[in-house]
Amino acid sequence: MALLLLVLCSLATVILGITGYVIFGPLTYRHLMDRRATVGASSFAPVFWWWLLRGGYRANRDPNLSGLATPARIMLVIIVSGLAGCLLWLLIKTGQLGFQ
Repeated sequence: MALLLLVLCSLATVILGITGYVIFGPLTYRHLMDRRATVGASSFAPVFWWWLLRGGYRANRDPNLSGLATPARIMLVIIVSGLAGCLLWLLIKTGQLGFQ
């Protein structure tokens, strides 16, 4: 029962993160395009994700950009944590990791 709860909560966390990122990620990228300072090819490019995760937007000293990029960064962290929970469930289910 605990494993089922783990996978359901992890998947819900991933869905929550994706939903939020779909809102804030493109808005952040568009704001960068307006300022002629893009990173990567789109808001779904891995280069842009890494830029957000490491806080590269702080170097611009733009409060509007920070207001859009911070929620996008939080949503990426939520996605990664949900995927880590799914990976944990998969490792337990395949017997690679013991669970009492």
